Amino acid sequence: MARCVRSLFGQTLQDVEYIFVDDCTPDRSIEVMRQVLEEEFPDRIPQVKVFRMPRNSGQAKVRMQGLALATGDYIIHCDSDDEVAVPDAYGRLYEKAVREDLDIVVCNFFLMKDGGQEIRSQFAPAGKEVKSILTGKTMGSLCCRMFRRSILEGIEPAVGDMTEDLVIAVQAACNAKRIGYLEEPLYRYYLRSSSVSVCPGIQSDLSRWRSSYANARVLIKVLTDRYGYREKDPAIVYYKYRHRMSLKSYVKIPEYYQKWKSTFPEIDRYFLLTPGIPLKEKYRYLLIRLGL
Repeated sequence: MARCVRSLFGQTLQDVEYIFVDDCTPDRSIEVMRQVLEEEFPDRIPQVKVFRMPRNSGQAKVRMQGLALATGDYIIHCDSDDEVAVPDAYGRLYEKAVREDLDIVVCNFFLMKDGGQEIRSQFAPAGKEVKSILTGKTMGSLCCRMFRRSILEGIEPAVGDMTEDLVIAVQAACNAKRIGYLEEPLYRYYLRSSSVSVCPGIQSDLSRWRSSYANARVLIKVLTDRYGYREKDPAIVYYKYRHRMSLKSYVKIPEYYQKWKSTFPEIDRYFLLTPGIPLKEKYRYLLIRLGL
């Protein structure tokens, strides 16, 4: 936490509103934040707001609470176990947004794992960002996207704590008229084996599947009801398939094979005929369907 808040308070951008949402955490996160703030960045104290959730509510509700409290023209998220990579990151994103009148500015990020790092590109061709996120070519992270706050008004909230950021990012991309891109990696995303998103085990995987499946249903309904997407759009089909395949490690167990089959079962009618899906994924799907 200390590393994270130092990277936030040390940003060269001065006109910043910092919002920390305490989800009734049992650790000392807020205490650590206040200590770093008061001892190292006292000039930032007037810019900091802390909101404590009435009960532990999960990441999806915490993100929406943060959005509701924000008053700035632009918004960006930062998770407490990550960090902003360079001191002028937010300044560069904000300056590009204002200079080019952008609704979203996207940057690359460092994926930190196993003691090393690799650069992950978030580039998507103009008009293709929604497709890029749905098909997994880019991450739906909110931490490497700066949004104009007005395009987030009225979005449908996520209902689970897995892929909840993707629900927001895709709706924002649908609402955006102009999206810009910075090639430089400006954020460090830490992947830990103890993280809720990667903790191994069949029960952990099943819990993540339930949560992400619930969010996927929310997002698909929004895309079809509000934004004119069709059930057979290749990006929608592939997105559904990706959620089904989160159970692929357990399909030899009858109970979980049935869950695999019941995850968006409608795609069975047209998956193999859908253009744009990699041939290896169609082959993998067919092998599982045949019990091989």
